[in-house]
Amino acid sequence: MRAVAILVAALALPFAPAVAQDIPASRIPNVIAPAGVEAERVSVVVDPGLTSNKQLRSTALRRARKAMQAGEPVTADQLRALAEAGDGLAAQRYVRLLQAKTVKGTPSDLAYFSAIAVGTGRVWTLGAMIDAMHSLDPQTEPKARINKYIQVLYPHAWAGNRLAFEAVVDFNGEGRLFGPLSERTRVRILEEAQKQGDGRIELGMAMGLLERAAEAGAAGDQHLTDARALLQVAAQSNHLAVSTTAANLLRHTAVGQGADE
Repeated sequence: MRAVAILVAALALPFAPAVAQDIPASRIPNVIAPAGVEAERVSVVVDPGLTSNKQLRSTALRRARKAMQAGEPVTADQLRALAEAGDGLAAQRYVRLLQAKTVKGTPSDLAYFSAIAVGTGRVWTLGAMIDAMHSLDPQTEPKARINKYIQVLYPHAWAGNRLAFEAVVDFNGEGRLFGPLSERTRVRILEEAQKQGDGRIELGMAMGLLERAAEAGAAGDQHLTDARALLQVAAQSNHLAVSTTAANLLRHTAVGQGADE
């Protein structure tokens, strides 16, 4: 099994960073071309947000929203207040100010206001949201904001948005932003990975299991069995890099290989 551990480590070098430990400690191999723009544009309206000026209690904000919709100047503070009230357009424009550093903000602000925009169907800020989320500390990020990220990412992931799906994988796990992976989410991830059919997620999960099997020694037999089941799926991928990597790992983990080989 030591040889397998070395092989997994070597194969992991060009891959993406480790993902959810509960998956467990897997890697999503970056060995094939991106799914393409279409897969990243899949959009879901999770929350219609602010749909009428009547929903605003402040006369000043109602005026600001009318001005924004008319293309007239609106201050950054007004955009932020409208975004916090649920206006997706205001959130999107505020995100642009944050990205341009026209206003001061934290990665948490960028992630949160991007999530408000994405939740109302403005999916083009999804990339900014996910990039910012990678900078967040699970220990200090407000729970309400984490719940917003979950509320927005999961429906997009299950609808087929590739960026959102891989983010769900990335942020689930012990010590990660979304916390320990539930069995229900694990099963759904596998179902969605099967629909994608490229084998990347299965291969990454298998690599994580093989690492844990190597660490556990004789106690890692179940990890090895589970890993091989995932590798069998990945080996059927139409992408040569994925199928070849999976086949190599299957060969090195075949029954009869010595633990010290």
